[in-house]
Amino acid sequence: MLTRILRILNQRMGRLMVLLALVVPMFASATPAHADDKSVGVGLEFGQGPGLSLKIATSATGALQFGAHAFDYGLYRARSKESRYYYGYEYGYAGFFVHGEYLSQQGTLVKGRSVSLPWYIGGGGDLGLGSGAAAFALHGNLGLALKFHTVPIDIFLEWTPRIWLVDFVQLRALDINGGIRFWF
Repeated sequence: MLTRILRILNQRMGRLMVLLALVVPMFASATPAHADDKSVGVGLEFGQGPGLSLKIATSATGALQFGAHAFDYGLYRARSKESRYYYGYEYGYAGFFVHGEYLSQQGTLVKGRSVSLPWYIGGGGDLGLGSGAAAFALHGNLGLALKFHTVPIDIFLEWTPRIWLVDFVQLRALDINGGIRFWF
């Protein structure tokens, strides 16, 4: 059932992107969380594959984060060999995935005149598309952001454990993601 729903979503991704383009600007006018009163951060992410990052402050301690990545996710699938089933990792299942999450800043580990190091937690979901199939995941986030006060840039590092759910369940507990964003 979930596989069928995700295939329908895969066919309608154009409508989803249009909806996202309409909803994101509504959050751009939210109360900024960045120290320099910047509320929208745009940049590059690395870790799960090269991608784009968008972070929108919704309050002084909350933000929505979105990303789109090229991705090569291998899947654990049951295969038959001589009438025996086993699980094997299939490489080269290339495609892309989009993710979205809500993040809540929990405190600041270092606070200086020119930089600060806040940490945050949150969670959200992923939608992976490629090779004629779709996959959905739930994930958590634990991250650090090195914010520069003299220039509107932050460098971030996140631990993002995921549980992929489709016609199989796969836990990816060691996913690390990082990147750099420019705030405006």
